[in-house]
Amino acid sequence: MGVSGMIINRFITIAALLGGGLSLIMALILGAYIPAIFAAALFTISIFMWKYGYLLFPHLSSAANIVEVRGSYTIPPERDYVLKKSSDRYHATKFLEIMLYESTMDKNEGEKRLLFESFEKAVCSMKHPLKMSFLLAPIDVSKYIDDIKTKRSEAEEKKSKLQPQSPDTVRLDREITMWTRQIDRLTAGERPMEVIAYASTTASAATKDEAVARARRQAQELKTILSSTLSASVKELSDLDMVRCFEWEYFIPEQREDLMDEVF
Repeated sequence: MGVSGMIINRFITIAALLGGGLSLIMALILGAYIPAIFAAALFTISIFMWKYGYLLFPHLSSAANIVEVRGSYTIPPERDYVLKKSSDRYHATKFLEIMLYESTMDKNEGEKRLLFESFEKAVCSMKHPLKMSFLLAPIDVSKYIDDIKTKRSEAEEKKSKLQPQSPDTVRLDREITMWTRQIDRLTAGERPMEVIAYASTTASAATKDEAVARARRQAQELKTILSSTLSASVKELSDLDMVRCFEWEYFIPEQREDLMDEVF
């Protein structure tokens, strides 16, 4: 589904919600209480599916064994990998999200050199090809500073609720530091950029199950390597998040607003 398709679906969803709300109001005004209760129930379900349907769809598609076909590619019911069959082999691709918390702009020359050397050694130790992609978009500074302060406050609140010696403490400390650095740069007049990073790895085999198993092992290996060398949070993508990364291989959003609309 491209950007235009997502816009059309969103328009249809909003129109359905407005129609449901209008029907509910009219039923109450006309005194049709039983239809009003029915309309209210459907209206509530519509809102729930609009907001949280992406969480339910993987389970529904898996239970119903739904396979999505996109040209020569298929997205199986598990919806956590993309599959393609050639003449005699299956190819499975996994996508991973990379949340970067550190920047080379905040490091001195020695720290930069150490970071690059560490990453280079880690990449050289990989046994399989890796593709890393970055989407960059300019940001409206006036609105972005308040958003960053909100995110930093949320991270600080999460940290305050953690138990002592929690493994999430280090991750939240990096996140809080990242937000603080961004605020300092923005107040100093720097023009910020939105960065979305993700990686992909592909495995092939004579059977589908073996190709998928290899792709998952490679994804686990990449998670370990990228998270340690980049001081980043890396997670495997599934469902709509994975599909978006797959689509971005061909077309990317035209405007930053479109990008943020797809991501969030």
